[in-house]
Amino acid sequence: MSGVFGFIDSQKQILSDHILRMSRRLRQSEWTRIQTWSDDQSGAALGQVNIGLFSTDVQPFCSEDGAVAVVFFGELYHVEGLRARLAADSRPLRLGTEAELVLRLYETLGAGFIRDLEGVFVLAIWDGRQGQLLVANDRFGLVPLYYAHYDGKLVFAPTVGAILTDRRLKRELDLTAMAQFIRFQRLLGDRTFFDGVHLLPYASQLRYDQSGDTVNVAHYWDFDQIPAWPEKATFEDAVVESGRLLRRAVEARTRGDFRAGVYLSGGLDSRTLLGIASQIASPVVSLTYGVPGCRDVLYAERIAKRLKSPHYVFPLTDGSWVQDEVSFHLEVTEGFVTWTHCHAATTLRPARDLMDVNLTGFYGDQLLGARASSRARSTLGAIDDMDFVARMYEHFVRDFSWPGLTEAEEKLLFSQEFYPRIRDQAFDSLAQGLAAFCCGDNGHRLEYITSVYHCTRLTNMNCVYQRAFFEARYPFCDYQLVDWVYSMPIDYRLDDRLYLGVINREVPRVTWVPRDADEQLLTDHKIVREVQGMLQRARRRLTGLDHRAIHEDPEGWLRRDLGAWAEDLLFAPRTLERGFYNPVFLRSLFDRQMSGREVDTIGKIAPIMTYEMMLRRLYD
Repeated sequence: MSGVFGFIDSQKQILSDHILRMSRRLRQSEWTRIQTWSDDQSGAALGQVNIGLFSTDVQPFCSEDGAVAVVFFGELYHVEGLRARLAADSRPLRLGTEAELVLRLYETLGAGFIRDLEGVFVLAIWDGRQGQLLVANDRFGLVPLYYAHYDGKLVFAPTVGAILTDRRLKRELDLTAMAQFIRFQRLLGDRTFFDGVHLLPYASQLRYDQSGDTVNVAHYWDFDQIPAWPEKATFEDAVVESGRLLRRAVEARTRGDFRAGVYLSGGLDSRTLLGIASQIASPVVSLTYGVPGCRDVLYAERIAKRLKSPHYVFPLTDGSWVQDEVSFHLEVTEGFVTWTHCHAATTLRPARDLMDVNLTGFYGDQLLGARASSRARSTLGAIDDMDFVARMYEHFVRDFSWPGLTEAEEKLLFSQEFYPRIRDQAFDSLAQGLAAFCCGDNGHRLEYITSVYHCTRLTNMNCVYQRAFFEARYPFCDYQLVDWVYSMPIDYRLDDRLYLGVINREVPRVTWVPRDADEQLLTDHKIVREVQGMLQRARRRLTGLDHRAIHEDPEGWLRRDLGAWAEDLLFAPRTLERGFYNPVFLRSLFDRQMSGREVDTIGKIAPIMTYEMMLRRLYD
C-alpha cells in the first residue's frame, strides 16, 4: 500500500533490521517501489512506498544542510499560489516535486503550512535541528497511516502489519475494537484491532518530540470550519455552483499523462463522473463487475454506450473466486472491512492494464445526495443528545451496512466467561465518539459523523484495496466543493434533490438511463418519468422479470460455494479455543445463514469470519 513509514527513537538508536522488516512487509506486489533513509546520529529512519504512479521522485527530499528530511505520498491540487509565494520569497523550487514544495513551505511558514494544502496525501518531516517529527494527512484521511508510541520510540506506517514487525511491541487485542467490528462491521475513531496502535485521524498533525519522548495529535481542520450559507442564496444557486465546482474538481483530476478510468455502476456517482470526464478527457474507460443480469451490469452498459466509453464487464457468476482472492484482500485491508467487500478483486489486475487512476465515486452520494440523512431520517428529529445517540446506534447496527447482530444475538454469541469483558463496549464507544461531533443541527451532525465513521473508516477501504494495483483520485472530496455543499440547508440535499439537479444540468445524457436503486429515470422531464414508471411496472406484471438490484450475492455464495470454507474457519479448534464464542449459538447462527430462510444474516456471520482471519494473519 502506498504511503510513508519510519520511526524515531528517543534513545537515538538505529535498528537497520527494523526498517528492513517494515519494507519487506509493505512490498505487496512486483510493482511496489520502496525508498528508505536513516540517520544514525539522530536516531531517525524514514521510508516511502508507491506503486510506480504517484510520488515516484527520489525521497526523502532533504534540506541543503541535510538536517530536515521529507517523505511524501499523494497529490496536491491548486498549489500555483503557494509556488508563487515561495518564488516571491526568493526560494524558487528547483525540481517542482511535491516533496520539495512541502520542505520549502515548512522552512518558510513552519508547521502551520499544512492548512494551506489541498489534496489527497500523507507526509512526514523529520527536523533534526529541533529533534521533532511532524506527520500530517489530508482533510479526509484518505491515505491511511497508523502509528504506535512505545519504549521511547514513535513508529508509523501505512499498515498495522508493518508496525507489528517490531518484536518489542506487545500484541494486545483491543476488545472495544472487536466489539465495534462484530456489531458495526467497522471500527470507529482512531482504533485498530491492537492496543497502542492507532489510526491517524482525518485532518491531523502528529508531532513527536524526541528529547521529551512525547506525542501530540491534533486536528488542523474540522467540520466546525464549514462556512456559513450565503443568506440570499437559492436552491438554483446551490445547483449551479455545485455543478461548477464538481466540474472543476474533475478537470483537476484528469490532468496529466495518466490514463483515467471509472468503475461504472447503475448508481449516480460513477455515471456523473464518467459523464463529466468524457467531456474533458475522452476516451475514459469504464469497468463493471456483477452478477450477470443485475442492474449494475445492465444499466452501466447503457451509460457507457451513450457516453462512448470503452467498456469492460467482469461477470461474477459464482462465489468460488472469493477463496482465491480473500488472502490478498486481507493483506491490504487488514480486516478493517469484511470479506464481502472484496467484490472488485477479479477486476484489479486486468484494470491495471487499462487505467492508471480510478476516478472514484467515493463520497458522492454522501455529499450531493445526503445519503446518511435520507437513510437515517428519524435521527433528524432527535430531541436531545441521548435520543440522538440511541437512534444513531440503531442505524449503525442496521442501516449503514448489512444488518448486524441484535442485542440478544450478541449476548448469546459470546461465551459466558468472555461476554462481561466486551459487554456494552460497542455502544459506549460509539456514544463517546459521537460527543466529539457537536457542531450544527442534527442533519449536519449526522452527515459529519457518517463522513468519518462510515465513509473514511469503511467505504474508503475499498479504494485502499484497489490502490494496490492503480491509484485513485477523489473528485467528490474537493475541499471547495465540500465546503459549499455542507454549508447549504440539509433539505436541499435530501432524497437526491441537489444531486439530480446537478446531473440534469451537467450531464443530461446519463439521465435517460434508469438508476439501479429504483429503476427510475433521472431526467427532470416529469411526464417522461411517469410514463417510464408505468411501462416498468407493466413489464414486471407481464413478464415477472425483476433485474437483481445488487451486484453481488455473498449470502448465496456462502450457501452454495463457500459453505465448507466458512464452516472450517468458524468451527476449527483454533477458532473455538480462543474462548470468545459460545459454539452452540455460533452453530445456530451459521445454520440460519445456510438454511436460506432469512435474509441479511451475512452481516452477522462475515464479521466473525473476517476477525478470525485477521487474528491468524496479524496476532497469532
